[in-house]
Amino acid sequence: MKIGEDKIEIPEEINHFSHQHDLKLTEELLNNEQCDGCMLPISTSPSPQFYSCAQCRFFLHKSCVELPIKKLHPVLHPHLLTLFTKAPYASSGFSCNVCDRLCNGFTYHCKDCTFDADVQCSLISDILTHDGHEHPLILSRAPGSENCSCCYNSGRVFKCADCEFTLDVKCATLPHTMRYRRFEQPFKLCYKAEEDYEDDEYYCDICEKKRNPKHWFYYCADMSFPAHPNCILGKSPYYK
Repeated sequence: MKIGEDKIEIPEEINHFSHQHDLKLTEELLNNEQCDGCMLPISTSPSPQFYSCAQCRFFLHKSCVELPIKKLHPVLHPHLLTLFTKAPYASSGFSCNVCDRLCNGFTYHCKDCTFDADVQCSLISDILTHDGHEHPLILSRAPGSENCSCCYNSGRVFKCADCEFTLDVKCATLPHTMRYRRFEQPFKLCYKAEEDYEDDEYYCDICEKKRNPKHWFYYCADMSFPAHPNCILGKSPYYK
């Protein structure tokens, strides 16, 4: 056991049901590896600690190790959900029924309804406080035809009770920081367009196409490098 900064004991070596080898507590990340649970980069965790396998490239955020086996989320699904390390399908991948993203990490699964929620969506609360909006947001109980205020796509959304702002689950679960290829500096999720720009000057420096100044984007301040979220994340960011 190791004593953490909050004086709580942390196991340094564990046997987790998701992997055949023992996992060791690690703090040094050599590459931009993905967590095999939530599929997010290890570097997106606020904690420097994660678990890794010495025999193969398997990694888990400490928070993913601590996920409950059973979970009930009455707004997302009426039945009890069970944590699967791989979806029970031939491909081992799944399309999340909450955000529609493809994923092959952990899933909270309902076998009666063939319902799947990826780790990020399973953690969303009914009421969301997000840096991208000044008011609390309430999760809609059913997917609707309303468009997200930040990407204009439709789907399950959070609604603001004080104004007409809506935020779809996909935007609500975007990582606040991301790394991109050769760049050592992180990209930060931004909610407002850069100042002193004309409408025809908003471009993504990856695809070189125009950006909508009302849409959220990622930005590296050190390199003055803006980019669409989809360009930073890639085609299937949650599929390893």
